[in-house]
Amino acid sequence: MRSSKMLHFKSSTLFSLVLYVTSGIEPMCPCECEYLDKIDYWSDEANQLKQYNELSQKLAELKRLLNVETKNLSSFINKKISAADERPSASVTGYLGAAVLGLVFGLIFLLDLPVIIHQIRGFFRNI
Repeated sequence: MRSSKMLHFKSSTLFSLVLYVTSGIEPMCPCECEYLDKIDYWSDEANQLKQYNELSQKLAELKRLLNVETKNLSSFINKKISAADERPSASVTGYLGAAVLGLVFGLIFLLDLPVIIHQIRGFFRNI
């Protein structure tokens, strides 16, 4: 009869270590070989925790070494800079857009101009 239990350690979303430990009456490997020694070694929880701690430290060191400051990347810097476009169609589109916006705001101002003049005259009459 053989039973198994699972020990699950999680240190981060990047790294998850799952160790399966087999113990019981019947040995998994009836012969005397390297594999049996490994099974005996990993069946000890102290060895599992030791290995987990070592791997956690190595992972933390690798994360520290691979960490890149994003503000120094060219992709971050280029997000803040407009690229020059020398094509005539780009210039015409920009000028046309500016003219349409100017025309819309100019028409709104012209429609309100009589009301503005009336308000200014009324203000100076009351002074």
